[in-house]
Amino acid sequence: MHPVEMKHMRKRLAPLLVVLSICTGYAQDVVRFSLSDVPSRAGVGETFEMVVRAEIESGWHLYSMNLPPGGPVPTSLVLDSSGAFLAAGDVKEPQPIPWFDPNFGLETNYFADEVEFLVPVRVQEDAAPGPQALNLTVRFMACNEKSCLPPQSRTLTAVVLVQGGGHAGASEESGLYVPDRPAAGVESAETGAGGDESGIPAGTWAYIWFAMGMGALALLTPCVFPMIPITVSYFTKRNAQSRKRAVFEAGLYSIGIVLTFTLLGFLLTFLFGAGGINRLASDPLVNLIIAAVFIVFALSLFGALELALPSSWLSALSRESSRSGGIVGILLMALTFSLTSFTCTVPFVGTVMVAALQGDIFWSWLGVTAFAVVFAFPFFCLALFPSWLQSLPKSGNWMNSVKITMGFLELAAALKFLSNVDLVYQWEVLTRPVFLSIWLAIGLMTAMYLLGWFHLPHEEPSRTVGPGRVLFATFFLAVSFYLLRGLFGFGLGELDAFLPPRDYGAEEVATSLGPPAERPEDPRWFKDYNEALEAARQENRPLFVDFTGYTCTNCRWMEANMFPRPEVQELFRRYVLARLYTDGGKPEHEANRRLEQERFATIALPFYALISPEDEVLATFPGLTREPEEFVGFLETGLERFHGRLVSR
Repeated sequence: MHPVEMKHMRKRLAPLLVVLSICTGYAQDVVRFSLSDVPSRAGVGETFEMVVRAEIESGWHLYSMNLPPGGPVPTSLVLDSSGAFLAAGDVKEPQPIPWFDPNFGLETNYFADEVEFLVPVRVQEDAAPGPQALNLTVRFMACNEKSCLPPQSRTLTAVVLVQGGGHAGASEESGLYVPDRPAAGVESAETGAGGDESGIPAGTWAYIWFAMGMGALALLTPCVFPMIPITVSYFTKRNAQSRKRAVFEAGLYSIGIVLTFTLLGFLLTFLFGAGGINRLASDPLVNLIIAAVFIVFALSLFGALELALPSSWLSALSRESSRSGGIVGILLMALTFSLTSFTCTVPFVGTVMVAALQGDIFWSWLGVTAFAVVFAFPFFCLALFPSWLQSLPKSGNWMNSVKITMGFLELAAALKFLSNVDLVYQWEVLTRPVFLSIWLAIGLMTAMYLLGWFHLPHEEPSRTVGPGRVLFATFFLAVSFYLLRGLFGFGLGELDAFLPPRDYGAEEVATSLGPPAERPEDPRWFKDYNEALEAARQENRPLFVDFTGYTCTNCRWMEANMFPRPEVQELFRRYVLARLYTDGGKPEHEANRRLEQERFATIALPFYALISPEDEVLATFPGLTREPEEFVGFLETGLERFHGRLVSR
C-alpha cells in the first residue's frame, strides 16, 4: 500500500482505534489487591488486624469507602463470616484525597498509587481447630479523569492455623447460620441481579444467550433477512476471481456490524455514567420509562409506528461509503446497513439494553456485543460457504409473523415493569389476579394470531397456516392454560418470582378458590423494625426479619415457594415477623436499607435475620435457597439459640 494511502487510512481508523482501546480497558487490571500481616496461627477468640493493600495503576484512582449518594460505587471490604472468622469492628482507611469528579459531577474522595486498609478480624470461639480459610471480598470502582471501569469484585484468601476451639460452625455471637452448601442466587439490591454484585454473574450465560437470541430474531425481520443474500452475493460477485478476498471483505463487513452495535452499547454506558445505573432497577420512574419503551417497541413491531433515523443521515453515509474504497468503505457500508435496519432491529437490541439495566452498566455493552456477533455471523458464514445461499428460506409473510409475535412478548414484558411501579407506590391496581389475567389474554391473542384467526390491518390474510405457526401457537396455548392455574390459587413455580405477591391488594374471589395447602396463612408482618422488636420483647419471642424489595424477583420466589410450606409456617408461628422493604425510595425504606448495611454489612436481597428480644443477632441467612431443609434448619437454629440464652440466664 502506498505511504500516502496508509497515512489516510490510519487517519480514518483513528476514531475506531480509540473506541477499541476504551472498550479493552474493561479488561485491564488497574487495581491489584493483596493481603498482609495475616498471622500464620491464631487461637479461638483471638483478635488481629490484617492489611489489605491496593496498588493502583498510574493515571487511575480508587474511590474511598465513604462517598456521597448518587456517585460512584464506594470501596467495600466484607469478610466472609461463614467460616472460622468474623469482623471484629469497622474497616479503617487512611485520609482520602478530596476531588470534584467530572465523571459524576460531584465531590468525591479517592486514593491514588497505593493505599492500605486495616481490617480487624476475630477467630470465632467455636471455630474448628486446624487450617481455616480466611476470605475477604473487595468491591470497588476504578476511574481516571475521562472514564470509569464497571464495578468489580475481588476475593482475597489466606490460610490461618486455628488452635484450640470446639466444633465447626458459626458462633452464637457471629449469628451466622451456615448450611451444608451455599444458598443459591443471592440478589443484590444494587444490581437487581443474582449472585455476585459485579453485574448479572449468577445469570451471566442466561443473559448472553438471551442477547444472542435477540440477535437471531432480528435476522428474521423483513428489514434484514432479504438483505443477507443480496449483501453476500455482492461480495462474492465483486471478487469472483478471488475467494479469499470475498471472504475477507465479508468478514470485515461483519466486523463493521459488530463495531456499530458495540459502539451503541458503549454510547449507552457513556450517557448513563459509570455509576448512575446501579439503582435504576427499583426506581419507579425508570421502570415506568422502561415500560413505555417496551410499548413503543411493540407498536413498532405491530406496524403502528415506524422508528427510523433521518434519511439525510443515511444518504450521507451511503455516499461516503461509495466514495471511500478499501477497508474504510466496507466499514462504512456496514454502518449504513446497521443504521438502515434500525427500524426492525431497535426493538430487539433495545430489549437487550433494557435487560442490562437490571445489572451493572457493563452488561449493556456486553449484551449488545453478543447480539451483534449473532446478527453479523450469517454474512461471514455465507460468504465462506456461498452454496448455502440456495438453502435459505424464501422471504414471505412468515417474517412479519415473527415481528408481530415479538410485539406481543414486548407487551408482556412492559407489564412486568408497570407492576414494579404499582408495587413501589402501593397502588394495588396490578394485583396478582389482574396481572395474570393480562398475561393470559396476551398469550391467547398470540396463539389466535398464529392460528390465523385474525390479522393486523396492514397484513394480508394468511390462506394457510404452516406447521411452524401451529407449533408456536400450541406453545402459547400451553403457557396460557398454565397461567390459568394461577388464577385459581395454584402456585406457578419459577414464574411466581415475576408476579405480584399473593397477599398484595384486595382479596380476589378466584384466588380464594385455590386449595388451602397452596395458600399461605398470611400472618401479620410488621413493617417497622422498632415496632417488631418491641412486640418481640412483650411476647418474649425471637424476631424474624425479612429484608426484601418490591422489585426483587428472588424475594418473590421465596415468598411464593418457601414461606407457604407447612413446616416453615409452623416455625413462623414461634417468631414475631417483620418485612422490611429497602427499595421503595421513601425515608422508611432508606432507613431499612441503612439498617441492613450497617448491622449486617450487606445490601443483598433477600436477606434474613433472626434477632433476640434483646436485639442480639441469633442467625442470618444470605438469600434464596431452593432446599427447604436449609431454610428450616436456619429457623430451628435461631430457636435453639434463643432458648439456650434463656437457660443460660
